[in-house]
Amino acid sequence: MLKTSINYVKIYIYLVLPNGGARVVLLGDLNYRISLPESETRLLVNRKDWNTLLENDQLRMELMDGQAFEAWHEGTISFAPTYKYQLNCDEYYGCGHLGTKPKKKRAPAWCDRIIWTGEGSKQLLYTRSETRLSDHRPVKALFSIEVKVSRTTYRSFCLSERFGCQPRASLDFHSDDEHSGRLSYHIKSKMTP
Repeated sequence: MLKTSINYVKIYIYLVLPNGGARVVLLGDLNYRISLPESETRLLVNRKDWNTLLENDQLRMELMDGQAFEAWHEGTISFAPTYKYQLNCDEYYGCGHLGTKPKKKRAPAWCDRIIWTGEGSKQLLYTRSETRLSDHRPVKALFSIEVKVSRTTYRSFCLSERFGCQPRASLDFHSDDEHSGRLSYHIKSKMTP
């Protein structure tokens, strides 16, 4: 667990924006496990007792402790652990049902995670996929993220040739609230491809 936390700190140092306006989503096999004996973990997985398992989840403990992941968040986990499965199967590795005798038993865990930090970030969906291409089940999330963009930057990005559109007329920009810094726009005419 310490090695994973140290790796996180190294990555995060390179990602933080100088003005503190970073919105970062970290996803992948973060390799955190459940701090329970393997037999107890498997029993709780069979019972689908996600709450007890999550109370002993190493990443969840670090998020609550705030040591390495201060101000980071994770959505509600309401799905089965994502690791370690038999290939092309819905059985966890080491269950013995498929006649395999693994050299190393690996207890099920939520190794695959999506966490985020930054103001204006809201997770709308957090679930897993049921693809059987690996010993992991991939996780996926949907976010709504607010960003502050100047009028000039907005025009040059959204109306650039990279999107294959050129405006026939101008956009009408106005501020919703002078103090919020939020900007709305209305398209006065259609875009041409």
